[in-house]
Amino acid sequence: MEDKDLAQEYTLTMTRVSIHIADGFPILSLTLITEPLRVANRELGRHQFSWMVQSDSGGARLSSSGIPLQTIPLSEDPPDALILLASYKPDLSATAKTISWLQRIDRTGCLIGCVDTGALVFAKAGLLGRRPAAAHPEANAGFHRQFPDSLFVDRMYDFSPPRFSSAGGVSTLDMTLALIGHYATQRLAGRVAKILTYDPPTEGWMPQVIPPSAPKEVRDAVAIMHANLSTRITVSEIANRVGNPVWKLGRQFTRYLHCSPTTYFVQLRLAKARDMLRNTTLAVGDIATECGYENSDAFSRAYRSMYGRPPSLDRDLH
Repeated sequence: MEDKDLAQEYTLTMTRVSIHIADGFPILSLTLITEPLRVANRELGRHQFSWMVQSDSGGARLSSSGIPLQTIPLSEDPPDALILLASYKPDLSATAKTISWLQRIDRTGCLIGCVDTGALVFAKAGLLGRRPAAAHPEANAGFHRQFPDSLFVDRMYDFSPPRFSSAGGVSTLDMTLALIGHYATQRLAGRVAKILTYDPPTEGWMPQVIPPSAPKEVRDAVAIMHANLSTRITVSEIANRVGNPVWKLGRQFTRYLHCSPTTYFVQLRLAKARDMLRNTTLAVGDIATECGYENSDAFSRAYRSMYGRPPSLDRDLH
């Protein structure tokens, strides 16, 4: 049912979303993009979001489950947002035409996203040098080995304009809700989730989602943190790499992320540790090392301070 209050909250021109697919694309991901956008339009009572499904040359493309879908050829007219759905064999999706088109669209400032193995196509196109893409914890190490100079983050989804991404599966819905919130309002995104009987996770990888208004230095600093969760890089080194003095970066983090860079970095490390505890069988000591801690005792103290229980107990509860 149309919500008139929602429709009156903001006035924007139509948001055009391009979805690029190749043979073997995951139809679940496509549905988790288009259905929330459809519901958002219904709630607003207007076609706020439009979408088109494209491929290199147009024509029919087969999903990973064998379902055919008609597509249109790639367009030179940049959309407002682009989402790449690659196949389980991303090399087949990384055609010269696709790579060239992604690079060209990126230069227009378009918001560009990918799902699952699409991150590898982005890396091949050179789009992950300073902006991250979400990667499933089980695939992250392999992605890094293939493209060591690209930024892959251990998150189910990430929304860091001008990039956004999903590690695949149901997390693609979280990514789409973030997209709706970005172009419309968080209230609308919450309404869409409720209609789809979906309860978004209250705990994400990132302690505080980066607001669109955050300056480039903050986004770059967070990307560097994500890429160095297992190393001992200091905040001073991060500030130097983004071209800010430490005091200025600290003020920016406090203003936009409501904490210091050091606190944010610790929260990222511990969030990664919590996910590894719940989703791997690695020893606590190995997880501590992977998350940048020199010894298990220091890791356990920090973990208990953050989550109110020791790492071993958190694993037992899940």
